[in-house]
Amino acid sequence: MTSWQRRAKHCPLCASPLALGAIEGRERLGCSACAFVLYENPASASAAVVLDERRRVLLVRRAIEPFRGSWALPAGYQEIDEPPEAAAVREVREECGVEVEVIALLDLLFVPEDLRKSANLAVYLCRPVGGVLAAGEDALGSGPGTWVTEVTGHMGDTSR
Repeated sequence: MTSWQRRAKHCPLCASPLALGAIEGRERLGCSACAFVLYENPASASAAVVLDERRRVLLVRRAIEPFRGSWALPAGYQEIDEPPEAAAVREVREECGVEVEVIALLDLLFVPEDLRKSANLAVYLCRPVGGVLAAGEDALGSGPGTWVTEVTGHMGDTSR
């Protein structure tokens, strides 16, 4: 997939034309007028592995593409002004209605195959501390089956 950065025509700082050239050892779009470089960087995202007192994991069914209808961990992109652990807490609340406490960072993964944009994904271990289980806008119906001990359906991205 071609990113929007590869389709950009003008410098966002001075409006001069951008040109593809060798910059810092890579082909990048740059501005010859003001030396601006349009870097293609991965997005930042967070996911939560929420375990309750019975050691069940909280999963959501995706209501949006990619992988609509697949089981997934509550996850999403980090906002510009929030730390990654706050993004995980927010995503669980938005997608499931559950308030969580972050216990630990489990892993930091690079996801290059994402259909939208490559991302660095911070995966946090969390525990529920409140809220009421309910589906958010980007999750299909929620209920007791959302806390699972065994996954039998499709889990979305199976490249790992």
